[in-house]
Formats: sequence, structure tokens, C-alpha cells
Amino acid sequence: MNNRLFFYPDYGSYVLFTASALEHMYRHVQRRLWQKEAGGEIYAIDPDAQSLIVTTATGPNRGDRRTRHSYNPDIEAAARDRERQFAAGLHAVGLWHTHPEADPSPSGQDRQTTKEYLSAFQRDRERYLMVIVGNCGNPPNVKAWVASRDARVTWIELAEESISSVSKSDLFRGA
Repeated sequence: MNNRLFFYPDYGSYVLFTASALEHMYRHVQRRLWQKEAGGEIYAIDPDAQSLIVTTATGPNRGDRRTRHSYNPDIEAAARDRERQFAAGLHAVGLWHTHPEADPSPSGQDRQTTKEYLSAFQRDRERYLMVIVGNCGNPPNVKAWVASRDARVTWIELAEESISSVSKSDLFRGA
């Protein structure tokens, strides 16, 4: 299993997802009609870094409300996950969930949930990631967006690049 790398449109910043975070999300891909959406939060060591390295994904939790086309987290369980991860030096930097589609995109509910998370952080976060794992491909198709708060919440889709096509000096220059 490999890491995956996503860049902002100007290629000035990136988000690197480690193999362990991706593996956790991949376990919940909806490849069968009876499988329900799953999701949780993603974590990085330095949430304020220009570029992020996502090392951990949590969820789903038993109390989550899940159907084929929706995922609503158990808020208390998610808060416990955040406390545990914070104690380990990690900070929540976004949400992930699955979609039963090949080319996933955020629904209106996904956008609303992300907006609520940004508000809940009360200016502690200026951006929050939304990651959606589709049901096709090997590895599964993953799409990532950054929601940032200015006068309103704006969304930027990140572009995936092959890690082999990017030099290490390019990565560290953006970090």
C-alpha cells in the first residue's frame, strides 16, 4: 500500500495521506449494494502547517447513523476519538467518508457538515478537509477538498499527483 499526494491548484501546498490512514478508509469502501456509508475524522501532527501529512483516520463508530447514502457520526464517540488522538499529539484536520459512486463528490449535506465542523472549531481552524472514498478502483478512487473560511466557506478541490512524479525537494519546499 502506498501514500497518496494531493495538491492545491497553485501547487503551493499539498496534503499527503499515509498508507496507514488510507488503509483504514479503504476497509470501508462500499463495493456491495448492502454496504452502508462509513466515515470518521482524519488527523495530522501540525494542523497549521502550510502542507499537511495525514497520518491517522478514525471511525466509523457503533453509534453512527449509517445508510447506503448517508453517514451521520455519533458526536460523543467522535469527541472521544479526538481526545484520544490529541493525547497522542494529533489534531483533527478533516472528515472522511465513503460514497457508493465511482467518482465521488460532496453532497449538500457533506458541505453543511463541513461548515458546521469549521464553526465548531471557533476560529481554531481556518481550513478543514473533506475526503470522499469512492467504490471503484484499486486502490479506491479518493477525492479531497479543502473547505476554508473567509467571509463564507469556500471549497477547493485538490488534484492527486503520483508521488513518483514529484521530487522530495518539491514536497519539502511546500511544507
